Amino acid sequence: MTTTSETAAEAPRKTLETAVRMEAVNKWYGAFQALKNVDLEVRSGERIVVCGPSGSGKSTLIRCINQLEAIQSGRIFVDGIELTAGGKNVDAIRREVGMVFQQFNLFPHMTVLENCTLAPMKVRGETRDAAEATARKYLARVHIPEQADKYPAQLSGGQQQRVAIARALCMNPKIMLFDEPTSALDPEMVKEVLDTMIDLADGGMTMLVVTHEMGFARRVADRVIFMDRGEIVEMAPPDRFFDDPQHERTRTFLGQIA
Repeated sequence: MTTTSETAAEAPRKTLETAVRMEAVNKWYGAFQALKNVDLEVRSGERIVVCGPSGSGKSTLIRCINQLEAIQSGRIFVDGIELTAGGKNVDAIRREVGMVFQQFNLFPHMTVLENCTLAPMKVRGETRDAAEATARKYLARVHIPEQADKYPAQLSGGQQQRVAIARALCMNPKIMLFDEPTSALDPEMVKEVLDTMIDLADGGMTMLVVTHEMGFARRVADRVIFMDRGEIVEMAPPDRFFDDPQHERTRTFLGQIA
């Protein structure tokens, strides 16, 4: 039975728009089924952390949201736009969705500023002055404004990943996807990237984050999802997810990473 306090706490969420909706989504790679009848709704401003063992489908899940991977059945809606077969609306979707990968994927022959201004100028048609003003704003937001004129090779791994985050933000996305953004970093660089993501979360950005950083999940997530063998096994607010997991597969996973 829902208590009065629980109802009051959840009431504001019910008024928020749906940012992402997945309905009975299936994805195969040949004979291997990577996603199995996945249903998920993400509300605008919500922060979702997705965890699970290697090969569980968590990266495939978020890659399908911006059409980096095509699904074989089911439906996906992003900001009210349904993904269509053949990728006819891929540009419309990617204008609303920013993505940060495990690897930084920066252009090595371009400065930090040039990396950040390229897409706004080419895709959104912004002037150089406008694109540079936006880029400097977001470089300041990720706390590396002084690196604007350097090349990626001159930066640490943590700095390069913060550039990748700034570059994604320069397109003014409504939704940010993170695919294990700290997994390629040395341990001492992880905190600076997580702090940047926490700042984004505190600012109200809709976020789906694939990560094994459970401290980040406890602090930032509205819900934590555990995936295994292409299925969403468990989904709950962080307190309940970590302190009272309902499924044995979730308990085993948490016991292994504790």
